[in-house]
Amino acid sequence: MTIKELPQNLRPREKIRNYGVASLSDSELLAILLGSGYKGKSSVEMANELLRETGGFNGLMRLSLTEIMKLKGIKLAKATLLLASMEIARRLNYETVLDKDVISDPSSIVEWLRSAYGYLEQEIFVVIFLDVKNRVLGYEELFRGSIDNVHVEAREIFKKAFKFNARKIIVSHNHPSGICEPSRADEKVTTELETAGSIMNIPLVDHVIVSNCGYYSFKEHGKL
Repeated sequence: MTIKELPQNLRPREKIRNYGVASLSDSELLAILLGSGYKGKSSVEMANELLRETGGFNGLMRLSLTEIMKLKGIKLAKATLLLASMEIARRLNYETVLDKDVISDPSSIVEWLRSAYGYLEQEIFVVIFLDVKNRVLGYEELFRGSIDNVHVEAREIFKKAFKFNARKIIVSHNHPSGICEPSRADEKVTTELETAGSIMNIPLVDHVIVSNCGYYSFKEHGKL
């Protein structure tokens, strides 16, 4: 059934008007962004097909521009719109952590880290700089790839912390495997940064490992 064959009140745009955007299914939301389908497929059918092929929104967020354009019916205009929409979502998640005590209420920062890095297929090591009230001053992506040798770059981490006038730091990286349990290398790096932070009087308050399946907090597990 095409969009035009649907009853007027069940078409995605009409559903938003009548019942609100939360009433739409994942495929209907995606169909709004796609705007149109391709020959023989409505935008909703195309959206269903894309979500099935990529494993849902999390899978779609893993794709690069080139990979998205390999999907049937997706050319540059649709691909860039999808990427822009996903980037807006990530930036909105980051805005939710600002002006909050992210130590007392870590849920927002975990959600942002998962949306920004949990879906990536390359490890990225992020440092988040906090003020005296545990509010986020900013963040930087400092290392890519395996973190086995991150301790060598501890000097760079604390040099950036001084630049932000940070009083505390949180570090985070993603596990592309989807398994959030820390490796021996993760534990070693955490211990070394905790020691360095104590010496520099800029304590490491948490190390958060994220994936598209969940997260692991050293602080929550009593390891910091």
